[in-house]
Amino acid sequence: MGTKLIERGITRYDIESQGTFGYMMRISRDGEHTNEFFSDKKYSGKRKALAASRARYRELVSQLPPPKTTKGVRTHRNQSGVVGVHLSVCESTYGKTYSSYCASWKTSTGARSKISFSFKKYTKKAAWELACIARELETADRAKVERTLRSRLQQKSAKAQDGSTVRTRAKTKSKAKKKSTKLSSKNRSQKS
Repeated sequence: MGTKLIERGITRYDIESQGTFGYMMRISRDGEHTNEFFSDKKYSGKRKALAASRARYRELVSQLPPPKTTKGVRTHRNQSGVVGVHLSVCESTYGKTYSSYCASWKTSTGARSKISFSFKKYTKKAAWELACIARELETADRAKVERTLRSRLQQKSAKAQDGSTVRTRAKTKSKAKKKSTKLSSKNRSQKS
């Protein structure tokens, strides 16, 4: 059968050719690695070996500092500037090149999830924004990502309109002030 991940830190080994049957417990903190094997034979069966490996894992977790996460940390491998977003360029069998931005992340269960947005369908700029939103929300729901982008663009547009309205009001007030200043200076010159 081989190996199978049972849960975080515990892997099942069933390797008949080597006569290896049991659970490997692994834990790492600050570059220090601990591996311990709990064989079915030594612990009188699968259940007891699994229970012993779980107990040892819990014991070490309680003694060691919490793990450091690298989620959201940019590394030297990142080329796009946004963690979890990369440019994907594929060539078809006919020699045609397709480009897209791809967002990827790990789910709560530890599985990888991803979604791509092609330049052909969305344009390069929109594909980039959609991929960044998908990574931020960690969702492969394309409709949700598109709705979020539309909502953000509408908010941006509303802010821009509010800003231009404020500038227009300020200009109107300034013009009115200049006009009243001119009128009052005209009135003064007429009185004299």
